[in-house]
Amino acid sequence: MKINKEKEKSLQRELKEYEKVTPMTEEERIALHEWVRDGNSIHENGSMVCYEGGRPVDFLDVYREEVELRKKLSSMTEEERKRYLYMEYGIENEPPKKLTYEELQERSRRLYRTCMLYWEVLARNGLGEEADEHLRLHIGEEMPFEDPASW
Repeated sequence: MKINKEKEKSLQRELKEYEKVTPMTEEERIALHEWVRDGNSIHENGSMVCYEGGRPVDFLDVYREEVELRKKLSSMTEEERKRYLYMEYGIENEPPKKLTYEELQERSRRLYRTCMLYWEVLARNGLGEEADEHLRLHIGEEMPFEDPASW
């Protein structure tokens, strides 16, 4: 990926400061350098994991967690993996159930009603314009764990 020189310098400075205060293995260092070389900040991650306040979790923290998860899953049977992923992360590997037209209609009505109720609360609290702007800026972005093929 081609990134401008100013951003590249900034990312490299950030990386050097981070390496001074963060212990890491050689494997972690290599992964981190590749991440930064691709134009990403050390304070971002490819899984879009964020803390409660919305700040992204550092790349290295997510990387370490994913390495641990792969280790843990490698010793499990397929059934154990499915159960573990579902219990810990709510991830299901089963294909979604085919819905009838009536079930889809009901889901659609419920989602619409939910959105309208949320909108009511935002408007009552003077956040309507801010919500509109946020929607306009982010409506086309992929959400974490979202499968665009399911649209």
